[in-house]
Amino acid sequence: MAVKLHISTFQMPDGMYIATCAEIPMCRALRQNKGHAVQDVKQQIRRFLAERQAENRPFEPEPLLEIEIEAPNGA
Repeated sequence: MAVKLHISTFQMPDGMYIATCAEIPMCRALRQNKGHAVQDVKQQIRRFLAERQAENRPFEPEPLLEIEIEAPNGA
């Protein structure tokens, strides 16, 4: 069964990239390359899901809460 998850990336001021999975907060990576950061998070997600399956603990992510916030002036 396929699970739809969300990976976000952010570039730090020093040029490093952080990739995170919104539904599994412990899945995150910091790499010099955006693609590598995303790859690492995908591997962590697969490992997390495999561990849950091995423990017979299904994973059902909660829906993301979408909010709209007005950006400060000049943004």
